[in-house]
Amino acid sequence: MKRFSKTVVVILVILIFITALWAWKGELLPGGLPRFLPQKETAEETESLTASEESVNSTESPTEETVPAALQEETGTEQEGQGTPSVSQETGYAYGLLAEEEQQLYREMLQAITGFGRDAELSTLNPDLLEPVFNSIMADHPEIFYVDGYTYTKHTLGEEIHKITFTGQYTLTQEQVREREEGIERYSRQALEGIHTGMDDYQKIKYIYDYMIEHTDYRLDAPENQTICSVFLYGESVCQGYAKAFQFLCGRMGIPAVLVTGRVKNGEPHAWDMVLADGEWYYVDPTWGDAYYLMGDDDPAWQGKTRPSVNYDYLLVTTQQLLQTHKIDNAFPLPECTSMKDNYYVRENAYFESVDETKLSNLFARGYEEDKGIVTLKCADQTVYQDMKKTLLDDQKIFDYLRGDNASAAYVDTQEQFTLSFWLE
Repeated sequence: MKRFSKTVVVILVILIFITALWAWKGELLPGGLPRFLPQKETAEETESLTASEESVNSTESPTEETVPAALQEETGTEQEGQGTPSVSQETGYAYGLLAEEEQQLYREMLQAITGFGRDAELSTLNPDLLEPVFNSIMADHPEIFYVDGYTYTKHTLGEEIHKITFTGQYTLTQEQVREREEGIERYSRQALEGIHTGMDDYQKIKYIYDYMIEHTDYRLDAPENQTICSVFLYGESVCQGYAKAFQFLCGRMGIPAVLVTGRVKNGEPHAWDMVLADGEWYYVDPTWGDAYYLMGDDDPAWQGKTRPSVNYDYLLVTTQQLLQTHKIDNAFPLPECTSMKDNYYVRENAYFESVDETKLSNLFARGYEEDKGIVTLKCADQTVYQDMKKTLLDDQKIFDYLRGDNASAAYVDTQEQFTLSFWLE
């Protein structure tokens, strides 16, 4: 009897040891018993990160997005954001810059976000990779308007990480997302119905630029103003909403575009786009394309005059032109944009590399024929700009191109972009 009891005790001890060992490894025990972590996780073993795209707008008092509280204890705020990677519509420009391990992580995080996944296990054990990959996803995908951050959890055994799980911070329910997507689809169909297959990239981009600016008002208090919803559903936004909406519509036309963040000359945070047009990269700033926003309602230069609603100084410009007024802060490299082939003024025959009287005559004649009310020309550099001002203004040659016996030379000059605008009275 004593021998039997000792045997039972030994068996029980062995079973307890095996059970503890399996639990320590975190495996599923026979019979469907639950998994166990080695101990209850502590704050040191579980970390979380709240990441939000940088709230940017082009005003003196930028409004910032409210970042939801972290799901775990430790939180931190992340901000978004040479070579030219291949660009896929399923991924994007930023994806093409990532290493192979980061691209795998990008796909996993993107799948989790778009599927409203929670605690998705990632292939990496390096939490430092999450921030740049998340920023790349948000730069590539303006259609993700329902996430403003993420949390991650490190599952550790002692000091060793054996798993990282990821959860997007969703600002809307799946039903709310579906409702907004229906409105976005209606806007997109209407906005793009004027585009046809005979157009090249420049013509498509200009069409999108014009349509969006004509149908959007700049308002700091616009609802959901850091996302495409502000433009597509409410018709008002700030710079990040403009930039993401423009990027989204370009993507619908198969034109690669990526969100660019930085600052403008007065130090305010700002957002705009980089777009691939007919094989060349250019910058586009749709917010600064809104002439009412750029000049302001009270600017004396416009008082009593017909004002164009669209400004083209920042439609398909080079890096050199952009940096006259913008500073790029992107977290990933961008190519040097050098082509002028699809610049607005070049394509519209309003770009001057010298004072060409025949070209000036044709430009003003076309302005009258098309009843534009205003003619804008761009000079290639500072020297041409000064020569043009001297010829047209100091020497009063402008009256050779203006019609009417009592014509007056009302104009606005933008020295940073070497442009001159003249009203056709």
